Amino acid sequence: MPAHSFVLKALRPAILCLAVSLSLAHASTEQAETAASTPVAVAPVAAEPSSSAQALFSRTKDGIVQVRVLLSSANEQSSLGSGFLVRDDGDQGAWVVTNYHVISALAIHPQRYRMELRGTNQRVVEAELVAIDVIHDLAVLRTKPSVQSPAPAWPVLTLSDQSLVQGSPVFSLGNPLELGFLISEGIYNGSVETRLYEQMLFSGSINSGMSGGPAIDQRGHVVGVNVATRRDGQQLSFLVPVHYAKSLLERSWAAPPQVEWRSQIARQLLEHQQFVTQKMLDQQAPPVAGGQRNQTAGFSAQSLVGRSVPTLHGTLTRCWAQGRDGERLRYSRDQLNCSLREDVFVRDSLYTGTLEIEHNLLRNEQLATPQFLALGNGMGYMRSGQTGELTPNRCTDAYIQGGERTYRAAICVRAYRKFPGLYDYTVQATQVDDARERLSSQLSLRGFSFDNAQQLGQLFLERLR
Repeated sequence: MPAHSFVLKALRPAILCLAVSLSLAHASTEQAETAASTPVAVAPVAAEPSSSAQALFSRTKDGIVQVRVLLSSANEQSSLGSGFLVRDDGDQGAWVVTNYHVISALAIHPQRYRMELRGTNQRVVEAELVAIDVIHDLAVLRTKPSVQSPAPAWPVLTLSDQSLVQGSPVFSLGNPLELGFLISEGIYNGSVETRLYEQMLFSGSINSGMSGGPAIDQRGHVVGVNVATRRDGQQLSFLVPVHYAKSLLERSWAAPPQVEWRSQIARQLLEHQQFVTQKMLDQQAPPVAGGQRNQTAGFSAQSLVGRSVPTLHGTLTRCWAQGRDGERLRYSRDQLNCSLREDVFVRDSLYTGTLEIEHNLLRNEQLATPQFLALGNGMGYMRSGQTGELTPNRCTDAYIQGGERTYRAAICVRAYRKFPGLYDYTVQATQVDDARERLSSQLSLRGFSFDNAQQLGQLFLERLR
């Protein structure tokens, strides 16, 4: 009997029970948390700006603000970022674009946090959250109605309607590390080819605190939103294309006030995992609305020291392999790891909507059989335990056949406490029928619906031999 048919028959009743029990667990009491914006590396200090950069900064600086999320009980800042003004409605308030990760703590716990904006002229106003786009890391804010009449005007920036060509000058603005508002000069180097959702590659410095600030062209028009930088590189930064901000703003103008955001976050995370699952199940599936590109990802089989193992392939995935000997050549160990390049930031230390495959193949050279079997038993790397974000793992296991080999397969499921319908789902299979060779394989899914996790788990087991 094929491995996937056997394991679904053996495990389906138990894992369906897991889904029912875990779907109720998201309402459990939450642990205390401390919020912070996404940590990013501090890039080298940029060179002195050119005369054109100085002129642009002088023209546009009053259209940017520092975004401060404060813990209400202590009235002290919890996270910092930047933003830029896109519309001023006078006494009714002005509209600001920033990153979702800057205000994520407030979105998840609006009763614990409040928000202030500080302009380049030291003007400080309170603001409220109007709209979020978790997938593209964007948020729209609105300053609260002014007590002054007429309210002092806010300068606004123009959103570009022109495409850039690679090599075009781009200028990033923001308030890094609370050192003051500044401009960073760089080059637009095209779109990142290995992302599920379009991002712009900016060869320039973006430092912590500049997240959510505008990136402008030589006309002073906004072409992107600062979002991230690589810790392991220099002058490798990323921008969210302005068309995503335009789409969010269009949905925001007439949006009714919101008092809670978790349901929207959950809905958007479910949309993301559905799109990832669609990519994995059907590489020819057309992109859904929102600007996703026709990038590829899927399951395939690969040889690991003569063994056929399930792996990932496509432009959205990456794989790493290594082999080494241990215990002075008494055994050998070969590893293969594949993962999706994409994940979604939810809040500090919580990223979701991604998957990973890991294989460890041990071959016995000189160890006694009990020693080798004990070594193989120590290969388990299933995540466990309870966190403030996730319920404890619920697990079930069974013996299955993969080709001519026997495996002990275990499935573990954890529910997201704050976001109903999302689960971490792990499938682990360890070979148990050979004292000279042992393969341990694992598929880890983070932030998927139960049905989609079941489908992907089945594909994984189908390719296990």
